[in-house]
Amino acid sequence: MKKIIIVIVAVLLGYFINLKFVEIAYSLGFTELKNETLLINDQKMKVKCDSYALGFFDKVKLENKFQQCINDSQAQGCVIIDQQAAMKAV
Repeated sequence: MKKIIIVIVAVLLGYFINLKFVEIAYSLGFTELKNETLLINDQKMKVKCDSYALGFFDKVKLENKFQQCINDSQAQGCVIIDQQAAMKAV
């Protein structure tokens, strides 16, 4: 019985420490960025442009590199069929 109580207390303590750590990290500028675009050409070949970063990063530099991939693919005759973007910061 003692072991079960110790395990429950340890799990709850770990959860609260993790919760506060994530809040502190995000308040200091720690973010997650995910962009993904799927393109297709006239031969039904798919091209995937994506960027992902977790932590402290230069958002403008990542966005430029991602957009360059899309522009290069569109210059080769591809069209966008699906696009997803997400940036998470608390």
